[in-house]
Parts: sequence; structure tokens; C-alpha cells
Amino acid sequence: MLTFEKTVTIRFEDADPAGVVFYPRAIALAHGVVEDMIRQSAIGWAGWFASATHAAPLRRAEAEFSQPMRPGESFTARAVVEKLGETSVTFGVGLYAGDGAPSAQVTTVHVLISKSTGRPVPLTPEIRAAFG
Repeated sequence: MLTFEKTVTIRFEDADPAGVVFYPRAIALAHGVVEDMIRQSAIGWAGWFASATHAAPLRRAEAEFSQPMRPGESFTARAVVEKLGETSVTFGVGLYAGDGAPSAQVTTVHVLISKSTGRPVPLTPEIRAAFG
């Protein structure tokens, strides 16, 4: 399955009043990493985000936090395509501190839908090849 790694730095705007990552921001950070992974994949931006025929809205998102992440800290983000379903793709993004300790794990499931009907459609062969 497709994998990708990059460094992300927690910004001031990502924190809550306690000075740690506000939980929805962790999901947004993970989405940015997935977006970068897709952009560099064989399907690219156009094949996933700008298709004339399909879209891939979020069906489910979950995050598990192991330790606080604070503004100014950098983390290694590792993204992977965890599962290719009939009509869905599951992405996982782990965020790891400098010592390699896990800080958060974000999982999102996106369902491929027809832009004309709004109904789920099978993953295209191009998506399967790019993500598999």
C-alpha cells in the first residue's frame, strides 16, 4: 500500500487554551499529510480531488492521542493507505515525536461517490493502482 512521510510542525493556531493541539486540528494536520501523499502519487491531485466524475468525501474520522503535542514542536508524520474497500479508502497517519514515541494516530475513511448522483461508486482502476 502507498506510504508517505514528512515533518510537520505544530503552529500556534493549532493549540487550545491549554497549549496542546486542539483535537480537530490534529485531523486537519493529518488530512494535509494525506493530501501531500496523494499529490505525489500516480493518481495525483486531479485524479482524487479534482475529478470531473467523482468525489471522495469523508465518511469517518477518528484520532487517538498518546502524548501532548505543543506549538513549536516538530513531528514525523507517516501516512499510509491502510485499506482499499469496494467504494472506500482508509488512510492512517501517525504523528511521532523526535524520540520516535507515538503522539497521535488519525484514521480517516473516504467514500468514492458519483458527482452526478451522490451515490457510492467502485474505486477506479487508477485509484487502486495508485494506492495499492
